[in-house]
Amino acid sequence: MAVYLANTGLQLLSKNGTLDQEPLMQWFHEAKRISAHQGAYYTKMLDSGLTIVFRTVVDNEDLQIVGLDMHMSGRCIWSGKPLVQIGKGEPLSITLLMTNGSEKSAFIATLVHAATLEQIDEDTLLDLQVCAFPQALDVFDSREAYEMVTEEGARLEDKKLLPFNYIMARDESLSEENRERFAQEEQMMLLCGPVLGVQNRKHGFKDTGCTVATISTEMGHLDLVFAPEQLEKPLKKGSYVVASCAISADVLTD
Repeated sequence: MAVYLANTGLQLLSKNGTLDQEPLMQWFHEAKRISAHQGAYYTKMLDSGLTIVFRTVVDNEDLQIVGLDMHMSGRCIWSGKPLVQIGKGEPLSITLLMTNGSEKSAFIATLVHAATLEQIDEDTLLDLQVCAFPQALDVFDSREAYEMVTEEGARLEDKKLLPFNYIMARDESLSEENRERFAQEEQMMLLCGPVLGVQNRKHGFKDTGCTVATISTEMGHLDLVFAPEQLEKPLKKGSYVVASCAISADVLTD
């Protein structure tokens, strides 16, 4: 499941190590049903644009929820061509290594509403509405400030997207133990870019909310979803960020 309670400010959904079923079931009953191959999605959008996606299948005429995802709706659109599936996947969900039309950039994303597509293959160019959930986020005053404190060999190119863990998990110069460690988080992306805008958003649920910062990358604009508590330094328009993120990409862009 792609659930990001810390990023979205929804930690109160966690009770004794499990998800609180009461608000989730309320959202499920309020959700819009979207038909899919071998199942259906039930999608509930909160006031903030945060989308709660329930993945369901029918088993012996009983509707079963087989997965739960979070995605931030927005206007950041990328075009991507699938290359390789990452991990084993879950019902009605898939994570892919993808490239752009020119094949000069590569990124890993988990597709939202993936099973609504007729097919997913290397000949398919998908329009994707994208956001990212940082698990680590460093804020600098500018690109120059980032370069001043980072050795040249360790710097990311400006606006770069790098599937670092995926690459390291296949580096035969590393021990098997280290490769396995990278493989456990191979969907995580390293990226950097300037901040174009920042919004504080409320979900309309018990005064919870999160922050969305739009940055510029080599693939186009990208919305980063996080809680202010995740930052050591405040972020604003004009800041420069370096982050380790999970990218979420909705195939339904309308």
